Amino acid sequence: MMEKFVEICYYRKDVIIYEVDMLGKLEIMLENEDNRLNYNISSLFQGVLMESISAPYADNLHKTGLKPYSQYLEFENNLIKWTIHTMTEEAKNQVINPLLNNMQDVNLKQKNITLKVLEKKVSIKTYEQLLNEKYFFQGNPYLDVTFITPTAFKSQGKYVFYPDLKLIFQSLMNKFDNSSANSSIYSEEALEHLIENSDITRYRLKSTVFHMEGIVIPSFMGRITIKIRGPQAMVNLANLLFAYGEYSGVGIKSAIGMGGLRVNERSTK
Repeated sequence: MMEKFVEICYYRKDVIIYEVDMLGKLEIMLENEDNRLNYNISSLFQGVLMESISAPYADNLHKTGLKPYSQYLEFENNLIKWTIHTMTEEAKNQVINPLLNNMQDVNLKQKNITLKVLEKKVSIKTYEQLLNEKYFFQGNPYLDVTFITPTAFKSQGKYVFYPDLKLIFQSLMNKFDNSSANSSIYSEEALEHLIENSDITRYRLKSTVFHMEGIVIPSFMGRITIKIRGPQAMVNLANLLFAYGEYSGVGIKSAIGMGGLRVNERSTK
């Protein structure tokens, strides 16, 4: 079984092809004079985002059900950092570009609050770059992951608000495939082996809730360390998934502000 998994991973070169598509990231620094604001206003920022994109593109997203972007908020001192990620070139052009070129402030109409834009920073990365950096290289078997914003999963009709490795890997694989028109990374066998050969070795977590349009979603935030055992191909696959997760988010409602994650650089121990 293990030899077969190694073969599957290495022959992913035939499946995960180099694409012309790209990943986008826009960071918007906002002045925040209201210390009462927190993660629960994330859905309002989703509304601001939707107002900035073209009507035809918004209709297409609604019809297809796809969300080729994620967004979340971070709060520090008197600043809010609004991060928007896109997973396709079209989404970058339709979602990031209008915010980058046209937005001077953020108007939260429901709160009667206007937040001044202080700085914008944009970056892009091709799928080829991501694969070369995180899959076709000697990956670190230790992954130090921070869940920046409230994170949760849905399983068998119930919320799961702790870091279940099966749900994490499954979510990341599905998000990759949903945004990659010419690529496929998911297989039951790959998922099974990732679960069997992964352990959470350290954690510092807290439970929290995420409010969304009258719904209270139990969730968690914090930091975990995952050790990946097995062949280097499996280690590389896990590195690729979490690197992609920095763009896609993980779990439910990542387009509304949940599931933001960051992979922290660390040594091999």
